[in-house]
Amino acid sequence: MVKRREFFIFFLLFLLGLFFVYTYGEITKAKAKVFESIEKHEIVQISDVLEKLQKRIVSHALAQNIKDLPTFFESKEHAKECEEILSMMLASDVKYAYILYKDDQEKFRFLLDASKTDKANFNQKFDVNTPEYKLLYTTKKPQIIKQQNVENLYITYLHPIIKDGEVVALFNIDFTTDIKAIILESIKPIETLFTLLAVFIVIFMAMTLIQIFHYFITRKKIFTDPLTKTFNRNYLEEISTILNLENYSLAMLDLDKFKLINDTYGHKAGDHILSNVSKIVKSSIRESDILIRYGGEEFLLLINNRENIKRDICERVRHNISKEKFVYDGNEINVTVSIGLHSNPSLEKNLQEAIKKADKMLYEAKKGGRNRIIVYDEKKESTDSSSSSSKDLAFVKEALDDDRVTCYYQPIYNHKTGEIFKYEALVRIIGEDGKIIPPYQFLPQIKHTNMHYKLTQRILALVFEKFKTNQKQVSINISFTDLNNHDIEETIVQALHADDHLASRVTFEILESDEVDDIELFKQKIQLLHSLKAKVSIDDFGSGYSNFKRIIDTEANYLKIDGSLIKNIHINSKDFKVVRSIVHFALQSNMQTIAEFVHSKEVYDKLLLLDIDYMQGYYIAEPKSELALNEELFHSSSS
Repeated sequence: MVKRREFFIFFLLFLLGLFFVYTYGEITKAKAKVFESIEKHEIVQISDVLEKLQKRIVSHALAQNIKDLPTFFESKEHAKECEEILSMMLASDVKYAYILYKDDQEKFRFLLDASKTDKANFNQKFDVNTPEYKLLYTTKKPQIIKQQNVENLYITYLHPIIKDGEVVALFNIDFTTDIKAIILESIKPIETLFTLLAVFIVIFMAMTLIQIFHYFITRKKIFTDPLTKTFNRNYLEEISTILNLENYSLAMLDLDKFKLINDTYGHKAGDHILSNVSKIVKSSIRESDILIRYGGEEFLLLINNRENIKRDICERVRHNISKEKFVYDGNEINVTVSIGLHSNPSLEKNLQEAIKKADKMLYEAKKGGRNRIIVYDEKKESTDSSSSSSKDLAFVKEALDDDRVTCYYQPIYNHKTGEIFKYEALVRIIGEDGKIIPPYQFLPQIKHTNMHYKLTQRILALVFEKFKTNQKQVSINISFTDLNNHDIEETIVQALHADDHLASRVTFEILESDEVDDIELFKQKIQLLHSLKAKVSIDDFGSGYSNFKRIIDTEANYLKIDGSLIKNIHINSKDFKVVRSIVHFALQSNMQTIAEFVHSKEVYDKLLLLDIDYMQGYYIAEPKSELALNEELFHSSSS
C-alpha cells in the first residue's frame, strides 16, 4: 500500500529531475557562450588585419593619385602585393579571401582573389544572394554571415574598404572552425552521464507514479467490503494509528438471529439482508461518521462527536432497521439489530480495548432481549471491578498458577461390542478446600478471554500427556474460537505432528451451536485436524439451527446428538423422531453417531431401538479422574 514514503520519493525525484534540467540548460548556455567567444576572437583577429590592409590600399591609391580601386588592382604589382598580404591569412580555418567591388550596374565583381585553389579572375562577376553584401554599403559597417551544422561553424566576414567616406569595395573572408567539435567531444561524457541519469530518474518517476496510480485506483477495492460497500477491516487497520478517539464515540452493531436467517433462507438471502441493512445504516448516519463491516453480520460505527447525538444516531439506526420489511424470494424477513455503545473510547489504552468494551455492551444487549442499545458505563465498570466476573477470572488464573486444573474422563460406550469405545475429557478445577468445581461455574465467565485460551492449552497438555503412552481413544472439547487462536493451534500441531499414534486416537469435539462467521476458515481448521490424522466430532448436534450442508462439508467423523433431544426420548415421541432423522442423516453422510445424556435405563433401552453407534451418560458411567474399565460400567447409583 502506498504511504507517504512513495510521495516523498516522487517529490525528491522530481526535484532531482528539475536540477538536471537546470544543469543541462546551463551547460547548453555555456557552450553557446564559448562558441560566441571563439567567433568573436576569430573575427577580431581578422578585422585587425583587414583594417590595416584597407588603410594600406587606400593610402597607396591616394599616393599614386588613383581615383578608383579597379584601376589600382589592374596594376599587377599592386595586386601581387595585396594578394601576398591577404594570402597570409589563409590557413586551415580560413578557406577563402578576396576583395570585391560593385560596378555601375550594381553587380559585384572580383578585384583580387587570394585563394589557393579555384581562383577567380580580375573583374570576374560574383553572384550575390544574401542581403548582407548590399547592407554593408548602406551601413558602412562589417557584416557577418553564419552557417553551421552540428559540429562546425562557417562564417563569411565582410569588411568595408572606405575612401572619402564611401564604401568603394569590401573584403570577403570565409573561415570555419572545428573548435566546436573539440569542445563537444570533451563534454560528451558529461552529457552522456546526464542523459543516463535523466533516463534513470524518468524511469523511477514513472515507476513511482504507476505505484501511486495503482494505489488510488485500487484503494476503494482494498478498503471497501464488496458486499455492503462499506469500509472493511483493512481500512480500520489503515486509520487505527492516526485515529483520534477523542473525536469519536464507538458502537458495535450486530444483526439479531442472523444465523437463523442464513439457515432458514440460505446465504444469498443473508447477503441480501446485509447489503440492504448497510444502506439503511449509511442513510441514518452523517458523512462525518465512519461505518465499517467488522465481520459477518457485525458492524463497527465511529460516531463523530462534533454534536452530542451519539445515542440518537444509534437509536435512529436501530429504529430504521426494525421498521424495514425485507423481502427476498417472496419471503418477508424481519430484522433487528443490537448495539453496544462506548461514549468515551479515548479513556481506553487503545482502539482494540475500546472495541472490546463496546463488544461487551453488545453482548449485554443480546442477553437482555436483543433489538436494544446498551451504553458502556465507566462508573459501573469501576464498581464491578471486584465483582464475581473479575473474581472468576482470578479464580481460574489462581487454579492455573497452583496447578489445580485437572480432567475427568467419561466413557463413550459401544453397545454393540459391550466395550468402552473411548473417553471424553472434561475440565474440572480442584478448589482450595479440595472440592471438585464443575465447568459451568467458571467457563461462562471467561468465554472469549485470554484466560479461556490458557485453560484450553492446559487441558490439551494434560490430555496429550495422559494418552500418549496408552492405546485408548479420547475426545477433547474445543471451540471454533479456540481453533482460531494461534497458540492453541501451534500446541495441537506440535503435539500431533510429532506423534501419529497419538493423533490417530484423538477426536476434537466442536460445538455445532458455535457461531461460525467465516465458513471457509472453519473448513480450513477442520482440514488441518484431519491432515494431522485426528478425528472430528460435531458436538451438541440438534441444539441449534443446523445447516446440514455445512455439517456435510466439514467431513466430520462423528455427530454427537445433543442431550436435550436424548434425555426425554423415552417419553417424547417428537424427540424420538428427530433423533431417528439425525441417525439417518449421519448414516447417509458417512458419520457415526454418539448419544449423550443417557441418564436412565429407559433412555438406554429406547436408544437401542435406533441405529445409534455409541452412547454416553451417567447411567453408563460417571466422569472420573481415572479411566473407567469395562467391568465398572452400569454400576452408578446416579440417575
